[in-house]
Amino acid sequence: MNLQTGFIANYMSPAIGFCLIAGLLLFQIFKERLPSLKILDNLIRIFIAFLITFALFLSLINYFVWKNNDISQHLLPPFTSIVYVLKYSWQHYWFEPVITILFALIIFKIIASLNKKFNNVFFYDEEPYLAALGILVTGWPNCLIFLSLVLFLGVFFHLIRIFLNSLAQRGARNIFFRNHPQPSGHGAPLFVNKDRDERGEDLRERARWASERVEENIFRAPFRLSLLYFWLPCALLVLLLNGIISKYLIINQFII
Repeated sequence: MNLQTGFIANYMSPAIGFCLIAGLLLFQIFKERLPSLKILDNLIRIFIAFLITFALFLSLINYFVWKNNDISQHLLPPFTSIVYVLKYSWQHYWFEPVITILFALIIFKIIASLNKKFNNVFFYDEEPYLAALGILVTGWPNCLIFLSLVLFLGVFFHLIRIFLNSLAQRGARNIFFRNHPQPSGHGAPLFVNKDRDERGEDLRERARWASERVEENIFRAPFRLSLLYFWLPCALLVLLLNGIISKYLIINQFII
């Protein structure tokens, strides 16, 4: 890859992707919602068209740069077979966007299929689109880091939430036992107060009743692992750290 096309390929596409994701994140923050599914779908289509057009643009620039150089023009027909030119363009300008697009579509279909099969238990409707956009803008192979980061943060905060909920539920159970009356066997409301209760059977009955009420009112609250708020920030982070990721992490072994 020559200097001109290399510079454009390394900086132009990530810059446009960064602006797109940053705009969506600002919209989500200030509007407290995401754009409609139709808009997200159109953004995916537009960015796919951009990646294809950009690859064609780089291929044409490379052709004209070679043609106007006394040495590199011998790499073009009739001096060299057109197969060499096509192979070079595929390897340097087409392979990454094509793999990125296919991978984004596969992840989109997987998330959408899981949503349909399990009645939207795992993902919100916007998440297949956000995942696909994140993959498209981060590109291959950095999109693998993007997906890994989203899953890691999702599981990490899910575990924290489970821990905090367990503490809250324990405190709520204790408060519930102290403050909620339950009809005794004789029709009079009793409180969980061992010193004032002289009937052991009524105490056990109150305990069973209170446990059922706690379960109904606290433990059955909706609880799901949502990645909705991780897709856009993680895509921005990967774009910002693109140079470090490509240079120092093992992910660069996937570059072809």
